[in-house]
Order: sequence, then structure tokens, then C-alpha cells
Amino acid sequence: MALPTLDQTEGIWIGRTNGQGYHYVQEVFPGTTLSERSHRDNCRLLIQRGSLVPEHKDGLFPDQRVWEKIGRYCRVHI
Repeated sequence: MALPTLDQTEGIWIGRTNGQGYHYVQEVFPGTTLSERSHRDNCRLLIQRGSLVPEHKDGLFPDQRVWEKIGRYCRVHI
């Protein structure tokens, strides 16, 4: 099985969240399969890329951000 790409993870995020609102990464990708874990790993990269932004503004540039498991994120089109 091939690991999901960032684009695939982003597409699934949109589908599972209806492209609206802030969500916990672990709720969007809750499973324990390799695929779900890979999607969570990809979310870390999407956060650093700026495609997923935190609910609470932190004043950081996207590449400075790390995934905060207690934080919710929203997808933005970049």
C-alpha cells in the first residue's frame, strides 16, 4: 500500500469536514491503520505549509508551527 500524499490528505480532510470549521486532527483521522497514521503525519506538514491553520492565532509563520493535539485546525486555500 502506498502512503497517502499531502494532496490526498488535504482532499480527505475537506471531505470529512465538509470544508468548514475547525477540527481536531485526531478526530478527522481517528483510526489506527497505517493510512490514518500517515494522514495525521501529513497534517503536521500541512500545518507547517500553512494549509491547515490553528483556531487560535499564534503569531507564528506556518513553517514555525507544530501540531498541537489540543488545538483545532481549519483548512485554508493557499
